[in-house]
Amino acid sequence: MGWRQSDGVIEGLIALLPPLPDPWDVSVLCDRLAVHRDRPLLLHSIDLPALPFGLWYDDGERDHVLHRSGVQGYHRDHVVLHEICHMLARHNTMRTFTFEDLVENAARNRFDTRQEEVAEMFASRVLRMVGRRPGAMSEVERRASRVFGAV
Repeated sequence: MGWRQSDGVIEGLIALLPPLPDPWDVSVLCDRLAVHRDRPLLLHSIDLPALPFGLWYDDGERDHVLHRSGVQGYHRDHVVLHEICHMLARHNTMRTFTFEDLVENAARNRFDTRQEEVAEMFASRVLRMVGRRPGAMSEVERRASRVFGAV
């Protein structure tokens, strides 16, 4: 898939979002998305070093987005949006039966590079749309923004 095709995919996924909160609040977006999709979406702040910064999974009844508890502000929003992209696109779908199975699968899973690029670009684009710019961020958030390509 080329960049132009990726742009179309990202725009299609953004179109699946409910109206973005103003002022921006990723938790409000998650609440709106749950109502919009008529399906619970739960955010979990946890600290498991074996996991990546974030993870989305579907337990059959609800969607769960996990993010590391030490990740805050812009970086946390980026991680949550990245996982929301995977959820909307149904990337990396894992059917697991226990939390231990989920952790084990996530720790050894090799994610598709194209899916990861789409999720990164989706998160960065949504954050630009809501006006999250480096000027309103701490130095740590500005560095994370540069790493994730949002500036």
